[in-house]
Amino acid sequence: MSIRRLAPIVLVVTVSSVMFGSCRQPAEPEVEERPAIVVENMGLRLRLVGVPGAFMVAVNDGDQLILEPSDSSTEGQIHFANNPPEAGQNLPAEVKAHKVFIENQEEGDYLGGQELTSQLGTSFYSRGRYLHDGTEIEETVIFALHPYNDRIMTITYRYPVGVDSAIRVQQLFDVLAVVEGLD
Repeated sequence: MSIRRLAPIVLVVTVSSVMFGSCRQPAEPEVEERPAIVVENMGLRLRLVGVPGAFMVAVNDGDQLILEPSDSSTEGQIHFANNPPEAGQNLPAEVKAHKVFIENQEEGDYLGGQELTSQLGTSFYSRGRYLHDGTEIEETVIFALHPYNDRIMTITYRYPVGVDSAIRVQQLFDVLAVVEGLD
């Protein structure tokens, strides 16, 4: 057989094998199922069902519940707290008070707040930056009614200022999404 006759056959076989090979689906990566981490805090009367993987529990004692990033190279802490019932349930007032707090800090710069809808009902977040011990800190706070609707609950995320503010705020929303009351 001459090369002229063999060349079209080789070309068709090559193109066919490339097309056939590219039509196959790549093997799906194995997904490692991680059991949901459930954290209960009797002092705060809160349960976190499925702590997001970006965080681990640093403190869960009495009425203290603190999460820290799982990645040791990432700084920051998330603190949970409850206001006393007699402090009321005025969430917009809490956002205004947070704004005043931020503006009264060294180099305080209030970045705004917004209303949210969550499994806890209407909630708000408020964000600002200030200097703390020579480090510029960003603080984002979520104000929500406690799952038992008898007080305001806050979830505060403090971390060094960086280029990842949007990621940090989303992480805080992810934490809010797993909060519920104890039965």
